[in-house]
Amino acid sequence: MASGKPQDTAAELTGIGAASETEVGTDKPSGHGKKLGVGGQVYLPYPNKQGRAVDFGVRLDDISGKFVLSETVKNSRARDAGIYDGNVLVDINGTNIEGFQVQDLLDLLREDVKPKLLLTVKRQLDEDKHVFVWTYFELVVKKENLPQVYILYLTQTAEDVMPWINPGPMVTEYRWLGPPVRGYNIYLQGNPALYLSIDQGKVEFSPTYNGSTSLFYLYNYVGPGTPADGIPVVYSLQEYEKPVTPSTTPAAVETSGADPELDTMDFPSFMLGNNVPLNPRFWYQKSNDQGEFSLQSIEQKGSFLSKDDKSSNAATLSTTPQYFVIVRA
Repeated sequence: MASGKPQDTAAELTGIGAASETEVGTDKPSGHGKKLGVGGQVYLPYPNKQGRAVDFGVRLDDISGKFVLSETVKNSRARDAGIYDGNVLVDINGTNIEGFQVQDLLDLLREDVKPKLLLTVKRQLDEDKHVFVWTYFELVVKKENLPQVYILYLTQTAEDVMPWINPGPMVTEYRWLGPPVRGYNIYLQGNPALYLSIDQGKVEFSPTYNGSTSLFYLYNYVGPGTPADGIPVVYSLQEYEKPVTPSTTPAAVETSGADPELDTMDFPSFMLGNNVPLNPRFWYQKSNDQGEFSLQSIEQKGSFLSKDDKSSNAATLSTTPQYFVIVRA
């Protein structure tokens, strides 16, 4: 299997691909924990051949609540993607998979993901130390009509917080990473907490949580920018694969002869594509040292989602970052 060179990651990759085939610690697949669900071999969609799948060369099982990868085949696509025995799968396309059923994950990987796929594994380095390895790769059909893994970007983090993913040179548009999609609560800490909400087309911070107005679905993207900006995201009340409805998505819109304004837009199907043009729905999400996040408009750079100090609950755009708690619902 052929693997492409990761881009601009030399300083980050020390030891990522050098893990032993048998990992140390509690994530070891055999003799450590009880299987909670019947797992199986991992398959991925065959590029450009609907309904066909290709063996990834690794097994996935739910062992004591962890999605453990094992029986990695030597020279397999999984190994080319940087996967080793004992790695624990924690994220798919930047979305944490805790609470999923293992069979649902196997079905998702076999049927729904794109040829360009971001997987995150927790790798135990010793009994007291682990890292999160993020491997962004593409299945490409080249010689002998067999899909091969081409690594697009490879990095590691100390925490399970999605890093900036290098999309490659000359990229000017955005690519939705793909499913799964989960709901999140975004709020300002306080007594009471103030939840980001959209009510009757207005973005606000409400002291009352309402699942229909305050549950935002996270859509992760890769696209132009720098690590200092944060990661490109869209938050929308629009649930994945549901009919498009208006006024579901916070957006920083340009106004004639005035500062940008916070408004709402829909979340149309083109936002789930591979070449999505820059538009007001996109935000850079960036964390601080306390594990909170700011949201800066990508199109209206320098404009941050904030609470309006002049109003009891209105949301607005500010030139100063405001940090929110963002947690899975």
